[in-house]
Amino acid sequence: MSLTVQKINWEQVKEWDRKYLMRTFSTQNEYQPVPIESTEGDYLIMPDGTRLLDFFNQLYCVNLGQKNQKVNAAIKEALDRYGFVWDTYATDYKAKAAKIIIEDILGDEDWPGKVRFVSTGSEAVETALNIARLYTNRPLVVTREHDYHGWTGGAATVTRLRSYRSGLVGENSESFSAQIPGSSYNSAVLMAPSPNMFQGSNGNCLKDENGELLSVKYTRRMIENYGPEQVAAVITEVSQGAGSAMPPYEYIPQIRKMTKELGVLWINDEVLTGFGRTGKWFGYQHYGVQPDIITMGKGLSSSSLPAGAVLVSKEIAAFMDKHRWESVSTYAGHPVAMAAVCANLEVMMEENFVEQAKNSGEYIRSKLELLQEKHKSIGNFDGYGLLWIVDIVNAKTKTPYVKLDRNFTHGMNPNQIPTQIIMKKALEKGVLIGGVMPNTMRIGASLNVSRGDIDKAMDALDYALDYLESGEWQQS
Repeated sequence: MSLTVQKINWEQVKEWDRKYLMRTFSTQNEYQPVPIESTEGDYLIMPDGTRLLDFFNQLYCVNLGQKNQKVNAAIKEALDRYGFVWDTYATDYKAKAAKIIIEDILGDEDWPGKVRFVSTGSEAVETALNIARLYTNRPLVVTREHDYHGWTGGAATVTRLRSYRSGLVGENSESFSAQIPGSSYNSAVLMAPSPNMFQGSNGNCLKDENGELLSVKYTRRMIENYGPEQVAAVITEVSQGAGSAMPPYEYIPQIRKMTKELGVLWINDEVLTGFGRTGKWFGYQHYGVQPDIITMGKGLSSSSLPAGAVLVSKEIAAFMDKHRWESVSTYAGHPVAMAAVCANLEVMMEENFVEQAKNSGEYIRSKLELLQEKHKSIGNFDGYGLLWIVDIVNAKTKTPYVKLDRNFTHGMNPNQIPTQIIMKKALEKGVLIGGVMPNTMRIGASLNVSRGDIDKAMDALDYALDYLESGEWQQS
């Protein structure tokens, strides 16, 4: 421990934290500071030395693991060269980062055109929506039930999780929304059904006589009703992140086929799934399709510094090249952040992190299969790489504990939410694991997580499920 860290007065830190900072996800009365002194690999380290195994991977965004030495060294080197230059100037780091993505990572694919760097995933979504509307000169965008695409103005309009749309829930469950009903921005967004909405009695997603998923069929008819000439793009996540749902395999290929037939762009939001998270560089690569626009963030720099990006097709890039784009973001392409991106992607390639993620995913699947045999509270589970979802059901009735499911709000009592109960119990074993939805666990770690740490996390989940199924929490 460094001398600087030893001198920190953590009681003073907690006092300042409580007194001067605005809260998220809790009221001031509910808030309890959880100080983190340092990070290492897949662990958060508290001032007293307690090590917490982080199977939230923070926001599923530290793909390389905490504090990678090569990335840190690249950041320090860049700091010795640069303070700040804005996006109108060329830097070696920014040019190299774009080249790595298009040529080294996606060199076998013929669609990628050019990259625009920004600072966050939400900003990447804002940029993608802007580009789609400019390129097509059309106003409407189709999003999807239970998608999460960010919290800023435009990104929030295509976010369709009731509890994650930049709103407020008070101590007495009163709620306030930052969204303005009927505003031009909100009215320019259409919502398609979740692919998991139309399910038969066997749990499989329903199809028509031609094999088209009913969710895709409904989306197609909605676009036809508004007029494809009015619709700029369909935006989807390949795997719903905050919404914590995996679509049936056919969904992504059918959405891509539909958008092509209707002449509508497909924006593929890979902020969470990009850069190895799923066991491939990007989630869309599991499905044999190619998008028109990709949004990136999180794993782009493994969150060592804020960085996001938008990658567009050759056709869109050629169109944008012919125009002066009246768009500026102060920190876009910041040279120090771009140094982090370059180093992060180089380490991933040199140390084969994507293959490591694939192998770890197969191991996690085997562990979840064993847990499902033991625990009747595990309904379905699905995933790949270091992104897994586990549906929790009442072991006796086989129904979700929280009926509103993905339409719940944070006004609920957290002591009655199964994923919160599991999270608190697993913490007794020194493991951070849980979910943002009430009935669905979301599991992830760094792409090179050790087998030992996977075992530790699964043992903690086993322990927490024992407690959930005991019903003791319902009596407290």
